[in-house]
Amino acid sequence: MEKWQKKEKDDAKSFGGKRTPKSGGYWSFPGDVTTKHFLIDSKTTEKKGFRVTESMWKKIYYEALKARKLPVLSISLINEDIELVVLDKNDFISFLKDDRMK
Repeated sequence: MEKWQKKEKDDAKSFGGKRTPKSGGYWSFPGDVTTKHFLIDSKTTEKKGFRVTESMWKKIYYEALKARKLPVLSISLINEDIELVVLDKNDFISFLKDDRMK
């Protein structure tokens, strides 16, 4: 199994979602993992850093918007030693204000 496939499978399990058929390869199947509330794009690298670009964010943002979900980037660095989640600041703040989070 390729590392990116393992990352998607692990993300689906961790986030309680399902892998997207063809891993976002078709316009009608966006993202890599989908949950009730999120559309997740899974990224992995063996490098010490990962650059989030405007085009990368806009891609998952607009796909999530069409799917009526919140966009998330799930990033694994250095052989899965570091796992990060990137989401929009306003989405994060809304979670902090949500009574269910208190």
